[in-house]
Amino acid sequence: MLFFGVNPMLVLEEVIGVTTKNANGLASNTSSSKCAYLAGSVVVILDVNSGTQSHLIASDRLPPKPLRCVALSQDGRFVAAGEAGNQASVLVWDSSTLSVVSELKGHLYGVSCICFSPNGKHLVSVGVYIYLWDWRSGHLITKLQGTSSGSTVSSVSFSSDAKFIVTAGKKHLKFWTLKSSRKTQQNGGLRRTVRTASLAIQEKVSNLSIQKDCSYTSIASSVWTNGSDDNRKQAGGLFPIYTLTDSGILYLIHSGLSVRKSVILKVQKAFALSTSGKLIACACNNGTVLLYTPVSLEYVGSILYSKANTVYHARFPEQNFQQLPALPDAVACQFSTLEKLVVIYRDHSLYIWDINDVNQATKCFALVSHSSCIWDIKNLCCENMHDPSLACTAKGCSGGISFATCSTDGTIRLWDISLQSDSSKDAEELKNELLGSSCLVSAGTFERDAVKVDLTSQEFRSLAVSSDGKYLAAGDCKGNLHIYNLQTSEYTCLQGAHDAEILTLSFTLSTQDISGEIAKNGYFLASGGRDCIIHLYDVERNFDLIGSVDEHSAAVTSIKVSSNSCNILSCSADSFLVLHDVVIANNGYKILLQHRQRASQFGTVYDMAVDLTSETVVTVGQDKKIKTFDVATRRLIRSYNHDKVFGEPIKVLMDPSCTYVVCSFSNKSIYIYDFMTGEMVAKATGHAEIVTGVIFLPDCKHIVSVDGDGCIFVWKLPTPLSTKILEKLMEKSNPLPSRIPDQPPACSHLPSCKEECQQCNINHKDVRSLRKESQSGNIVLNSKRCHRETPSFRYSISRLPRWAQANVTDYNDVCRNVSETSPE
Repeated sequence: MLFFGVNPMLVLEEVIGVTTKNANGLASNTSSSKCAYLAGSVVVILDVNSGTQSHLIASDRLPPKPLRCVALSQDGRFVAAGEAGNQASVLVWDSSTLSVVSELKGHLYGVSCICFSPNGKHLVSVGVYIYLWDWRSGHLITKLQGTSSGSTVSSVSFSSDAKFIVTAGKKHLKFWTLKSSRKTQQNGGLRRTVRTASLAIQEKVSNLSIQKDCSYTSIASSVWTNGSDDNRKQAGGLFPIYTLTDSGILYLIHSGLSVRKSVILKVQKAFALSTSGKLIACACNNGTVLLYTPVSLEYVGSILYSKANTVYHARFPEQNFQQLPALPDAVACQFSTLEKLVVIYRDHSLYIWDINDVNQATKCFALVSHSSCIWDIKNLCCENMHDPSLACTAKGCSGGISFATCSTDGTIRLWDISLQSDSSKDAEELKNELLGSSCLVSAGTFERDAVKVDLTSQEFRSLAVSSDGKYLAAGDCKGNLHIYNLQTSEYTCLQGAHDAEILTLSFTLSTQDISGEIAKNGYFLASGGRDCIIHLYDVERNFDLIGSVDEHSAAVTSIKVSSNSCNILSCSADSFLVLHDVVIANNGYKILLQHRQRASQFGTVYDMAVDLTSETVVTVGQDKKIKTFDVATRRLIRSYNHDKVFGEPIKVLMDPSCTYVVCSFSNKSIYIYDFMTGEMVAKATGHAEIVTGVIFLPDCKHIVSVDGDGCIFVWKLPTPLSTKILEKLMEKSNPLPSRIPDQPPACSHLPSCKEECQQCNINHKDVRSLRKESQSGNIVLNSKRCHRETPSFRYSISRLPRWAQANVTDYNDVCRNVSETSPE
């Protein structure tokens, strides 16, 4: 095995997802166009003007720790992030080189908030204690306990003049002056005076006329710009500080430590605060962001969470925001440049609002992802209906790349990924193509709001996509099986298919001649659940149940149906690998037990992967071994161990050429092994929760991983690995099969463009109402648009069912709005 330190790292190219939970997980400033937010163990740097990402990772930390807070220096160059958990550190990166320049150790129980000083020389971090650092040298200047029993610190800020620090939290609001002390040192006959910084509590804190039992969620210092001279004059030369209580009271406190003004926001709860030279923004419950003028605290308007492109500002302070419909809370907000406001919502969506016109906010960017754990991910067929397991993109197919994810938030999202933009087309040609299309969407999402009580609030657990691209099957946590026809309006729900959650699904696996195998052996869908049962359905007979088997004594964790010999291969928490034959009987099919073999010395077999011929199977389990079995001879071919610090292997995947094996481990990292030798050849870290799914994209140059935080990471393989995979594919490659007969052609991909994104939410009430609305054309799709420069992720309506494509908002209206609102 290669030495751990020399394994190349996978390159993180794109992150979809946000793990920011409060105001401390979002940072930006008005002097740059960058904002920083958290995605697991990664700090994502987003340029609010171009929409491009860069990523900061401490790749040498195993296991990686979740990040809890983030801060930007005034010039936007340096980024600091505090870790959660025991023995936490504060990491500082140089955003220009993406490298860690300092690691500040000392926090025992996690870092809750951090802040750079205005001049960038110092950094304050708060956990149980308050730490003041000279972060460039890594020197701890001072440390003191900042809270008493029953109080906590949730926000920290330097004053604009850098003379004191303010901390705020539950039953806590204190001011700490920064004093320079002189210390004389004598070396022989020479004396010199050294200045050192120390913290001292300001005694005037008790003079504030604020209730002592208030809980403060956020605190911010004033930001003076060239356009804010009037506000500076109103402040009388002092340096205002704004603080926000969780009950929705905004206070203005002068650096003279007196309350100058306060305003009641009339909301149920307030979460975050941000200031610029022109405005103050308060993020509140129910998707509301309230805007006020600095110093005078006059109400300007509000921005409401919406899937529409523009939102009218409510102009009346007496408006009752508690009577609005239930919307995701706005949990963090930050000004980035004077005209842009970044807002993160409780549903893990990130919006950038253009507030140049204070009477009407325009959404200029939207990042939408799953709001909770993603349990499964599967590739979708390309435009030419090639099975993704055939690596068609690597073989020259230009039909595009798409995949699907499912989550406990009750949604299935269909993602269309564009790895490269077509630079050969000029702007006018792109514009004409867009105008000739019906719409471009930024989310093909099935949001199922079932009418029946036993189908409400479902959590999706597993996915499978048929090799012909026609069907998508999803299992939920209550044992219901949902089948979507991606070409028609047909939707089937098999209620109570299992008595417990459906953990795994598999259509008949593809071969080079899938249509011939289907004609010979039939085409099936298999499901396995926590109830220890395996069901087999006949796809060609409207998913009629063929039969069920209960050979496992514990939960079925993975299942595969091979086409060439019509076998069902399954593994389970009972440690066994079981092989069944599906044979033709007089009245249909019959399932026969062929072989049962122990695959793990003890405990659960978590997952398995098979090659295209279904001759070899790789398993991972609780015994911490990666094993390879020959299906025909029923023998163990090879077994290799890994470093104990990796923990247990959870998911396993083989690349299309069967050259490498990808494993995700319980330490939240991903490792790639040579299939034949077991040598570790690459690794990736960045997830803060268990990696629940991994796929190879059909270009064989990227893998995509999903996790328990609801994040999607797109990784680029090291060039030697992708080159070897492509060489192996070309050696044994047959010509790509033509489009499957009788398969209706999908709509062509729409080109990548700045004025791009739309989101569609398709609500499936039940089969009857869905078909009725589809036939009458009354389905209403809520859409939203954002502008983004050469995005990696985009959506095409070709990824939506055909009945949904016909009901998307006319694109001519979208383009008209783009021309009216987008900046030059």
